[in-house]
Amino acid sequence: MPNTVRPAAPFDAPALAAIHRANWLTLIGPDLPGLEAALDGAALTQGWGNAIGLAAADGPYAVLAATDRAAGPGGDGRVVGFAAVGPLLDPDGGRGAAELVALWVAPASQRSGHGSRLLASAAGHARRQGATRLSHWVARQDVLRQRFLRSAGFAPDGAERSWQAPAGEIVDEARWSARLD
Repeated sequence: MPNTVRPAAPFDAPALAAIHRANWLTLIGPDLPGLEAALDGAALTQGWGNAIGLAAADGPYAVLAATDRAAGPGGDGRVVGFAAVGPLLDPDGGRGAAELVALWVAPASQRSGHGSRLLASAAGHARRQGATRLSHWVARQDVLRQRFLRSAGFAPDGAERSWQAPAGEIVDEARWSARLD
């Protein structure tokens, strides 16, 4: 199969950081003028490197990388997306709940099935850990992500939160959940 999902490796951290940054700038950047300067690529690279280091093969956390081996002649297996999954730590999470902490596909590689493969792999990891429900926090303005999650069986579960973005603006989110069993 030309496109694959595999556990992320430490050398993937810069690619994950670049994809994370590009998506935030595309999604929220126009609404938050100071976001570009606040999203430090080196700090994101270090953060994703740390997350990859903490994700043990058989543990509750996983960082997964989607690669595109059909990148042209001699496809290089470049990372085009990633997902991170672990236990849901929200106080109302309950037993058997996992959280899709991140799911990002490079803007140029979106709508190619990478997001669906990443979501399926993350859900599979959560199931193997005993989870019966998968949740994901979604920014209010991320209509495309909401549409994608709805098509995968997710729906808002009533939980909401707000947090301060690196540039100081407030981001409002709703939690979307789906049953895994």
